[in-house]
Amino acid sequence: MNPAGKKPPKSALAVIEEATCLLRASANKLLFSYYLGSIPFVLGFLYFCLDMSRSARAHEYSAAAALGMAVLFIWMKYWHTVFAFRVRCELTGENGAKWPPEKVLSILATQTLIQSTRFVVLPIAAFLMVPFGFSYAFYQNATACSDGEARNLQSTFKWAWRQARLWPMQNHVLIGIFWIFGIVVLINVSTSLFFFPQLIKTLLGNESAFTLSGIRLILNPIFWVAMLGVTYLLLDPIIKTAYVLRCFYGVALESGEDLKADLKRLTRHTKSTLLCLLIFIACAMPSAVGAQEQSWISSQELDQSIEEVINRREYTWRLPKDAVRVEVRESQGPIEAALQWLIKMFVAGVRTLKDWVTKFYDWLEGLLPESENRADSTKSDWVGSVRLALTALMILLAAFLVFVFIRIWKRRQKTDRSEVRAAEVSMPDLNDEGIRADDLPADRWLALAEELSKKRDLRLAMRALYLATLAYLAQQEMITPEIYKSNREYEKELQQRAYEKQEMCDVFSKSLNVFESVWFGMHRITPAEFDQFAADQKGIRAIVEK
Repeated sequence: MNPAGKKPPKSALAVIEEATCLLRASANKLLFSYYLGSIPFVLGFLYFCLDMSRSARAHEYSAAAALGMAVLFIWMKYWHTVFAFRVRCELTGENGAKWPPEKVLSILATQTLIQSTRFVVLPIAAFLMVPFGFSYAFYQNATACSDGEARNLQSTFKWAWRQARLWPMQNHVLIGIFWIFGIVVLINVSTSLFFFPQLIKTLLGNESAFTLSGIRLILNPIFWVAMLGVTYLLLDPIIKTAYVLRCFYGVALESGEDLKADLKRLTRHTKSTLLCLLIFIACAMPSAVGAQEQSWISSQELDQSIEEVINRREYTWRLPKDAVRVEVRESQGPIEAALQWLIKMFVAGVRTLKDWVTKFYDWLEGLLPESENRADSTKSDWVGSVRLALTALMILLAAFLVFVFIRIWKRRQKTDRSEVRAAEVSMPDLNDEGIRADDLPADRWLALAEELSKKRDLRLAMRALYLATLAYLAQQEMITPEIYKSNREYEKELQQRAYEKQEMCDVFSKSLNVFESVWFGMHRITPAEFDQFAADQKGIRAIVEK
């Protein structure tokens, strides 16, 4: 079999769609076996990471914990094999017979030896980029190898590798789609878990560890380990099913397994179909006998019906390429057409880049002396090494130039924004109740307070000092300035987030009482009281900096 010369019966999007429909139709039968093996491993891995990162005595039992994780991994891979076998049984219409103990032990040993190497092979393949798609497909195919036949390690390896080399374009498109979809799922799951406690707090007023953590929850590595685990549990069943379908159609190229499965589905309902046909004939007989004229199907209508059936999508892949090209283009959806266009443009760009690099190498070789230019084949390895080194240098140079350009662009954007913002808010109106503490940085508020104090406008200077304190606390992530928050809400938020700095909270509460009596009341502040207020604000910043 020449894998490169075979055209896949279905596109990558069609395989994903069929896998999704298959899981939805038989979720109770299939997903139980998958999650029976995957959930214990994911929970165990999460506990392992949490315990190893926080326990002071983790080094004493780390070896036993790692052994437990290995056992959970073997348990998961066995049930993944059961899941793949049941998916194949759904495709072929067979009844999944129970496996004898010797076959279970054989599968455990084979999967343990093969799947344990993925932690070394896949990172190396991802670093080299080119063989990653084949390596990833190989390990997925090894899981889907239990097709009812007794296979040893060697036969499983050969079978999985032969299927991995089949239809490389479809395989890489599948991996690309699953990567993009996985990132989207990860973002959705993480966003939901981060904002759901905030929603509960807004609706019910209940505080929790999630709401008190705030932005620090996102910075916690255990949070992202948990999110990756949830994403894996949601996405991996579709991936496994898609690669079972790839293997099923790959084997069907030689055995015709897909046609056999279609025949089994048809013969499964033969008795009921014949019974319905007999009832129909019995009901139609009286009307046929009493009819004066009989209407026959014309040959033109029959040809048209046959043409419509032949041109259906499920049969077109077995026809010649030219016969189905127009029909395939008409049946493409907008997403599939857009993805195929992107793939076509990417392939064209890669070919153009390859031509440029080849011309560049030829130009460099033309600069060499004539004796070196006409060297024998023994120097081909040297020329290849030079080409590889030049390619690496060009890639590094391009990456460096992009990095420098991004840094310069970000710095210029930041400078322009700061200049525009400084020009816009150089002198805010402190009498405006809609002003926010984060409209200016803390040092700008302090400079404005000093300027107002020199003009003897102590009331506005006091508000500038208060806003400077709020801006400084916001920079330290102790409060979150909002237009709708009151001063007492800031005080409560500060006590919740900075409970370990009780002295600072007390000073803030004391100065808040003074500020409200001056700003909202009729009390006129004296220079001595203003100096004491300014000293309290300075003390708050000093306590935070300790």
